[in-house]
Amino acid sequence: MWQEIAVLIIGLIVVFYIGRKIYKFLAHPPKANDPCHGCPGCALKDRVK
Repeated sequence: MWQEIAVLIIGLIVVFYIGRKIYKFLAHPPKANDPCHGCPGCALKDRVK
């Protein structure tokens, strides 16, 4: 019984993780010439612009 609960919890965590990765990829697709890839900001991003 406890093994089934543990497997269910791990499965839910994996599904949540994969869903979050897919959502982030679709909501903010990577740009070809953007080395920062959606970074909030740093000295490198300021120099590139």
